[in-house]
Amino acid sequence: ANGDYEIGFQQVSELLPVQGATFVGKIPESLQSVTRFAAGIPVGAQHPKEAKALLDYLAAPDVQAEVRSTGLDSVSAH
Repeated sequence: ANGDYEIGFQQVSELLPVQGATFVGKIPESLQSVTRFAAGIPVGAQHPKEAKALLDYLAAPDVQAEVRSTGLDSVSAH
């Protein structure tokens, strides 16, 4: 965001924290390539209860506003 270019494309979550960059909107859904992240608890994890608590926290409805404020889509539990 140093003014060399008039337009740029990047993931929303990467643009929002950049000082001087103005986020004007998302490109049309038909042109987007969504990056999906997944989390799980491996068999044999040393702290499976704590890992599950973290995943439950991240999927909790009251946390979703914070998740969305970073430019990410809501977390869903499967």
